[in-house]
Amino acid sequence: MGNHDIFFKKILEVEGHAEELVRSSLPPAILEQLDLSTLKEEKGSFLGEELSEYFSDLLYTCQFKGALIRIALLFEHKSHVDHDMLFKTLLYMASQWERCRKQDIEKTPIIPIVVYHGEREWQPGLLSDCFKDLPPMIKPFIPDSEYIFVDLANWKDEEIKDRLFVMVSMKFCMLIFKNIFHPEKLRENIKEYFKLAASLFEDEDGLKIIKNAIEYIFKTTDLQPEYVAETIGTVSLKGKELAMTTAERLMNEGRNEGEGIGVFKEKYQTIMRLSKLNLKPEDIAEGAGLTPEKVKEVLAAGDKGLDLLIGDNATKH
Repeated sequence: MGNHDIFFKKILEVEGHAEELVRSSLPPAILEQLDLSTLKEEKGSFLGEELSEYFSDLLYTCQFKGALIRIALLFEHKSHVDHDMLFKTLLYMASQWERCRKQDIEKTPIIPIVVYHGEREWQPGLLSDCFKDLPPMIKPFIPDSEYIFVDLANWKDEEIKDRLFVMVSMKFCMLIFKNIFHPEKLRENIKEYFKLAASLFEDEDGLKIIKNAIEYIFKTTDLQPEYVAETIGTVSLKGKELAMTTAERLMNEGRNEGEGIGVFKEKYQTIMRLSKLNLKPEDIAEGAGLTPEKVKEVLAAGDKGLDLLIGDNATKH
């Protein structure tokens, strides 16, 4: 599981956060009939090996007009346009209904919510779009169901702070999560984000949220720990100390694994920089100190390439 997936799940582990995300994502007509006070997570992941390549999943039950339904929060791993997404959500729903059948559990409708925070614009289509030159008389046989698509790029910071969410912790986490691929914007606004979260420094639960966000920033951006710590220090001295100890812990973990996180960032940046020059993987591999096969894997993974490098190193030790 990559750093983005881990942080996504940590966001929704906080009591009330899943309800806030569901409330901000679903159409009003559905929300009016949904009793969100009954929203309850079904523990565990229900993805098969094939689907786990694409999603992180969190599955919830909820009462809808007195009947039970399920809401699946699916975090999309990839950051490029994926025209097969509807096919994958159908596979996911079918796997849930098959699980219910095998365990003799009542089958329920499932509302899939796909959360995407990549850099590239994505307009989701229908399953029938995957078929070239589909004759109109054949189209009715294609199961063109829908899913809720949440592209965080469409949410402005002001909307996150003022309209979409109520809980300060959710506003803070989603601002970090939304802007993680925009380091300059994150750098410019990080003081504002932590200032918004000032109340979280006052208790252990809040500090845990702060720590998770700091760790996420350190693992996925090039922002200098000293800068992050000093910036947080203008809001909370306790936060500055937390940032410094988190940075030190991550550096020690990197040493124990044989290489620090910064080394992986450098390799990843080298790969992406040389790929823009249209060099062959064999030539990029020489510059990055990796095998051509590994370079191909990193390029195929796109924004997940850094997570792939770090994860591979972790499994070796």
